[in-house]
Amino acid sequence: MYIKQRLFGLLLIVLCAGMVYYGWYLLRTEGVYYLKMAAFAPLGTVGGVFLLLFPTMGGKPNSGRQKAIVFAVFAIGIIAGLVNWFLMDPGFFGFGTR
Repeated sequence: MYIKQRLFGLLLIVLCAGMVYYGWYLLRTEGVYYLKMAAFAPLGTVGGVFLLLFPTMGGKPNSGRQKAIVFAVFAIGIIAGLVNWFLMDPGFFGFGTR
């Protein structure tokens, strides 16, 4: 049941988690990172987990409740991306420059 949605969620998790890993690998080995990948790959991972757990919520939300849930998942993903970005480069945010 809902095999296509769950497989797409699993694919999102694998690809986006791989991008997070690759970003950290680049940071450790070469000292550089890609800003967009650091900020948005965790969003894709969170979205993939959401789609894997709730495959019926895939697609356009119909009700106000569904819109609120999708917005909350999006907000959690953006916050995860910002935390990942902060951990990769705290100097950008003004910390660690002293």
